[in-house]
Amino acid sequence: MDERQSVPSASGVPTAAVGQVTGRGPRTRASLVFAAALSALTLLATACSGGTDSVDQAAGGGFGFVQQASNSDFVPLANRTPAPDLTGPTVAGPDLDLADFRGKILVVNFWASWCAPCRAETPGLVKLAADSPGVAFVGVNEKDNLSAAKAFIQDNNVTYPSIVDRIGTLAARWPVPPGLPSTFVLDSKGRLAARFTGGVLPGDLTPVLTRLRAET
Repeated sequence: MDERQSVPSASGVPTAAVGQVTGRGPRTRASLVFAAALSALTLLATACSGGTDSVDQAAGGGFGFVQQASNSDFVPLANRTPAPDLTGPTVAGPDLDLADFRGKILVVNFWASWCAPCRAETPGLVKLAADSPGVAFVGVNEKDNLSAAKAFIQDNNVTYPSIVDRIGTLAARWPVPPGLPSTFVLDSKGRLAARFTGGVLPGDLTPVLTRLRAET
């Protein structure tokens, strides 16, 4: 094994490694390719990270979440804060404002037609919405093609409306972790009460809805 020390160059790639590529075999080339890819991913992560004005999605942005399970968080009644504003045109056309649902428990699901876990969870959400007449459901369609979103809604018989968030500006105000789907539950006063990261089942949501109903 060659144990010569490599000196980093200005580009961040060891100069010794660069020299070895031209005179060594595939293993050295693979190492260099891996290093370059790792550097590119680091730069991409830095470019995509939010600034000081963005919500800390992973931590919940100070919304008071307490982890209940690996993919769910709950906010005790005394610690709840109002959900961020969310208004805009829907996939069907008319504008919608979450404030219109004040007085009802509200489930807000961030989804996209290209998201496999979203496709998997949607039938359960549609059924739960039909079985929960006192609870409102709203989707937020993320970074999607409008035609694809309309086809998704039709194919899955989704009866509740979805606000269009074409470039993700609405989601940026919410504590939405990286990746989709994410689902939030608001209490009857419009405050964030629970968050589910990843696909959610009716069995996950039902206990939260029952808990919130008992508060009123």
